[in-house]
Amino acid sequence: MRKLSVIALASLVGVGTMRASTFPGTTEQAARLDVDLTPVGAERAGNADGSIPAWTGGLPETPPIDPKIGYIDPFADDTPIFTITAANAAQYASLLSAGHQALLKRDPKTFRMHVYPTRRSAAYPPAVLAAVKAQIGIPKTEGYHVRDVGKSPVPFPIPNNGVQVMWNHVFRWRGGSVERQYIWAPVDGAGKFYVVKYHINIAFDQHGYMIDSRPGRLYNATGYFLSPPIAIGSRAATWEPIDPLSDARVRWVFVPQTIETRRLPSYEYDTVEALTGGLRTADQNDGWQGAPDCYDWKLIGKRELLIGYNGYKLADRTLRYGDIIRARNLDPDLLRYERHRVWVVEATRVKTHKYYRRIFYVDEDTWQVAQEEIYNEAGQLVRFGDHHMIQFYDVMVPWYAAQINHDLASGAYLVTYLNNMEAFPMHWGVMGRINDFLPSRLRSLGLDSGGK
Repeated sequence: MRKLSVIALASLVGVGTMRASTFPGTTEQAARLDVDLTPVGAERAGNADGSIPAWTGGLPETPPIDPKIGYIDPFADDTPIFTITAANAAQYASLLSAGHQALLKRDPKTFRMHVYPTRRSAAYPPAVLAAVKAQIGIPKTEGYHVRDVGKSPVPFPIPNNGVQVMWNHVFRWRGGSVERQYIWAPVDGAGKFYVVKYHINIAFDQHGYMIDSRPGRLYNATGYFLSPPIAIGSRAATWEPIDPLSDARVRWVFVPQTIETRRLPSYEYDTVEALTGGLRTADQNDGWQGAPDCYDWKLIGKRELLIGYNGYKLADRTLRYGDIIRARNLDPDLLRYERHRVWVVEATRVKTHKYYRRIFYVDEDTWQVAQEEIYNEAGQLVRFGDHHMIQFYDVMVPWYAAQINHDLASGAYLVTYLNNMEAFPMHWGVMGRINDFLPSRLRSLGLDSGGK
């Protein structure tokens, strides 16, 4: 498995520098990734007052992984610099999104934000960074289409528009492949919840992690449910395209009650995902995914914002889900907020979608959606996504420790990606085979998984 992983990483840099040199400005852009920008396009320098430090390569050490605890917190000795509550929120308004201001106002007795020193922990394998540089200047957007991304995990390190920022989120590095188990839980306003347990295997064809690659394929995924009881044995397979406007996403499900495999007529845009309490649409999965053509995308620029970062305390495997999940939010004492620079992208609806206007805050170091605000046509903020990351330092992958999707009026929310009580460790970097992701295999795999 290690040998295959090394081969796959090496294949990431298969784009020739001769091709890149034929694009105007490519040399100058690539040079910036060695000077004022990081290898993925973030600003290397810190901010004026030093509250955001310079990026110096990301997490410098890899602490051992304790099977009982999971990822050891490399910043466990940090203490909060300050805590924001409803009483002092106005003092920190310039660092707060409208979503966090709304939570502080709505839940003044229970919600608070502990703000820690900023740790720019995002780090990537050398071959991944080389792939970004090798492809720079070649990818392009044509309207809503994306072209010529090659194997780059950051096709637009110097983005020209809002949709390019969002494409960087879509193509970002997630370890090449991973088999993992996690839960999501719809939580009502009183704090009652049920657990949906999901086991997924995903291989990124676009990053070179499929032995038998398919042209135009971003990733292949298959997964099965281990809870709740009604879903046990159900299994799904997804083929995700690189350009979803040219080649639509395909998803099949195996239904154990009827022993049938069905292709879903639609699994995109504002399709409400099953077992989420109506709190997540298909395009909100993993922060954002899918075709962007329901919106006009405007790049507002950058700002400094308090976002969920280095959430190792939240990921501690000694915690039970009941320790984490509380009424109206997760336990705020388990959440770590830091000051980071984010890209701000505004999306305004131009065709049918249940969400009228959305503002995405995308972390410059990871290209992950850190927060999402959703507004109705009257201009009211109705939903808020507050997503917390950790650096999976053993494989050099920045990804989510938890995603939280709030409905502000009802107090309900959905938490996704918790794996404190799940099988460990995760398995990364194994080359995939198309036979593992064929719909014809779902029936047998679905029946097998039901007994696990």
